[in-house]
Amino acid sequence: MAYSQSKTEALATHLRNRFMEGNVEGHEIVVALISMVKAQKINIDDVAPVLFNVFFDNPEGILSALEKASTLVDDELIDSIINEVNENA
Repeated sequence: MAYSQSKTEALATHLRNRFMEGNVEGHEIVVALISMVKAQKINIDDVAPVLFNVFFDNPEGILSALEKASTLVDDELIDSIINEVNENA
């Protein structure tokens, strides 16, 4: 079941704060969001608004993060991470 609108907004704020503190990099946020979509925690339609929130409406920052994430992970990696988490839950 996907998160509610308020929970998705809280997620966006949390990710933005972590990003601004330097605790996570942009591509890590993209990977996390993709994983959350695949795990049906958020809807695909929520990804862009969250990214715009995290990157303060900066499309260049979003595109840079998306490009870097696309070079690091593929669907199989995300699926294996989700499966491992589900097995250990």
